[in-house]
Amino acid sequence: MKWKRVLLRSALLLATVVVLVLAGIVVYAFSVGRPPERRPELVTPLPAGVPAPPAGYPTEVIAITAGWFLHDWLVWKDAPPAGDLAETYDIEFGQGGGQPLRLDLFAPMESGGARPGIVLFFGGGWKRGEKDQLRVYAQHFARHGYVAITPQYRLGEAGRWPNSVHDAKCAVRWMRAHAEEYGIDPDRIGAMGNSTGAYLALMVAYSHGFPELEGDGGWAEYSSAVQAVVDNYGPTDLTEPIRRDVQGVVDYLGGQYVGNEARYDSASPIRYVTSESPPTCVIQGTLDSQVLANQSDWLVEKLREHGVPHVYSRIDGWPHGMDLAIEMHYFVRDLSLAFFNQHLVQNRIDAAGV
Repeated sequence: MKWKRVLLRSALLLATVVVLVLAGIVVYAFSVGRPPERRPELVTPLPAGVPAPPAGYPTEVIAITAGWFLHDWLVWKDAPPAGDLAETYDIEFGQGGGQPLRLDLFAPMESGGARPGIVLFFGGGWKRGEKDQLRVYAQHFARHGYVAITPQYRLGEAGRWPNSVHDAKCAVRWMRAHAEEYGIDPDRIGAMGNSTGAYLALMVAYSHGFPELEGDGGWAEYSSAVQAVVDNYGPTDLTEPIRRDVQGVVDYLGGQYVGNEARYDSASPIRYVTSESPPTCVIQGTLDSQVLANQSDWLVEKLREHGVPHVYSRIDGWPHGMDLAIEMHYFVRDLSLAFFNQHLVQNRIDAAGV
């Protein structure tokens, strides 16, 4: 009988441990990575025809855990060349530190006059990534009448501030310089990116007119200005106390914030917003722990302050890299396309009185 009591006690102890562990997991899942306060006064209506984003999750832990079981995930580089599009790969568009910079170009197969252009910048923390990461977006835009390019910019030590910005602006200048060759309207160019790619898109959009940010990669006689920009969860203020201590930011800017305050300030897209800044679409998940939602909130507040036309989709319950989930990717691409259509196509038609 004694061994039965020992076995029973052991079983009860094991059951207690299991219950406590499960309870701890539940508490952790529902308490870590909770969303910030709502900011309904900043959110704008979605453009006509764009459906609401997929439902999100209560915390980042649950979002990431559930995502692997409930969502189909997009693998950027699995997007094959499209037979219905004109695609040209590895075009040299400039020089970065004496090395060639290359891009891929996507356009409708049939000619159709001068089309609007879009420059797409991939993310990866300024350290990693390849130009084909946003190929799926480029192909989508090309199927809807745009000429899209995906440039490779310098990364890591070679791409430290402001080198990656120089490369990004060079890509826009290249597009404008080759507008006639590729059937692009040089007065209708938009920029878009994800994460640090969105950061580059914002720097391109807002810092036009600062010669020190142009670089010497090529095509200096052409403008690097863009007429619309889509920011998909990009950092906007690198001076913010939490953001400036992130190791990736420190590496990108070549040193700690203290002693380099002016450099951090100059590297923050939000500092360049004026009433002349181009229309901006901001897309941000509230569970993003890598680029906190306040980075996008502050940018939208600045856009409102200066009267810049904008759309803000602050999406409850989604983490960083949310558009890797296919249903969220569809939402982001539909919203981005609708935004570009409004500001690069429809507004021009309205202005012409057609």
